[in-house]
Amino acid sequence: MGHKQDRPVDSGAVAATRQDTETGPEVVGEASGAYLQLSDAEFRDRIQTAYRRMAACDLCPRLCGAARLSGKAGTCGIALKPRVFVWNLHHGEEPPVSGTRGSGTVFLSGCNLNCCYCQNYPLSQLHHGTEMPVAKLADALVELQIRGAHNINFVTPSHQVPQLLAAVFAARHQGLHIPLVYNTSSYDELSTLALLDGIVDIYLGDLRYTTEDVAMELSGVPNYVQVAERALIEMHRQVGDISMDEQGRYLPRGLIVRYLVLPRHSGMARDVFRFVARHLSEQTYVSVMTQYFPAYRALDPALGIGRKLTDTECDRVMRTWSHSGLVHGWVQDMGDDGGA
Repeated sequence: MGHKQDRPVDSGAVAATRQDTETGPEVVGEASGAYLQLSDAEFRDRIQTAYRRMAACDLCPRLCGAARLSGKAGTCGIALKPRVFVWNLHHGEEPPVSGTRGSGTVFLSGCNLNCCYCQNYPLSQLHHGTEMPVAKLADALVELQIRGAHNINFVTPSHQVPQLLAAVFAARHQGLHIPLVYNTSSYDELSTLALLDGIVDIYLGDLRYTTEDVAMELSGVPNYVQVAERALIEMHRQVGDISMDEQGRYLPRGLIVRYLVLPRHSGMARDVFRFVARHLSEQTYVSVMTQYFPAYRALDPALGIGRKLTDTECDRVMRTWSHSGLVHGWVQDMGDDGGA
C-alpha cells in the first residue's frame, strides 16, 4: 500500500504515492538517456519529420489536419510554439520515476482528449500556460537536471512531440543527459511514437477504459481503447518492462501502465489487467490509482461519476488483481490525497 506524500499533478488522471508490493525500494539507478546514442543527423531528421506533419496535423489520432505550422491551433488547442504551464521537481510519481530526488516534470498545456473529470482542466481544456521559444524550454530542462532531477518527465506530450524533440536536442548540446519520461493518456499515433524510439526511456501510459462507449462519453473520443492498446504494445516493444539492478534499484527504462479506477466502472479492471498480462507481459508494472475525486464537469448527474470510490469498488479491483497473473505494481491508499 502507498504512504502519504505531497499531492501530485499529472496528465488528467490521479497520481499519488505508490510502493512496490514486493520490495518497496524507492531508489533509482543512475543512467544516461537513450537519446545520447542518437546521432545529430538522425535526431535532426526526426525533428524535421515531426514538424512537417504539423502542416496538416496528423500527430495524434484526432488527425485534425490543422495548419499548426502556420499558427493555427489544432483540436488540442496548441499551435506552433511550445506551451508550458510550469516545470518543477515532482515527488508524487511511481518510485522508478520520482526516486529520492524527484522527477523533473514539465506540465504541458492542451490535450487531445476531452475528459469530463480532468483535474488539470485549466491546463488541458482551457489551455492555461505560456508560449515559449524552444530554446527557453531547453534551458528549463537543463535547469531541472541541475536541481537534481532523476529524469525529464513530459506530462501530456502527445500533441507537442515536435517541440519537445527540438528542445531535447538543443538541451543535449547544453549537457542534458538524464533519461526522458513520456507521461501520456496513451491516445497516441503509432507513427508519432516511432519518432520516439531510442529517445524515450520510460513510458508512463494510461489504460483508462476497455469499453469504447464509455471512452466516448467521458473523454470525447470514439476509438480510445483500440488506439491506446496499440500504443501500449508499441511502447512496450520499444522499452520493455521496468527492471532492477543488483543493488535492488529501479533501472530507468521500461513501461509502466496506469489504471485510474472510476466510480461505477471498476469492472473494467479485469480487462485492463488481462490486456497487460496477455499482450504486454506478466512482468509489466501496473499502477492502480484509486483516489479519483470529481472535478471539472464530473458532477453532472447524468454521468454517474460525481463521487469518490467506495471501499467495495476498490476491494473489487484488488480481488481482480489477485487473479490477474500480474506480479508487479503499486496501489494507492484511499486515505492518501490524490492530485491532478
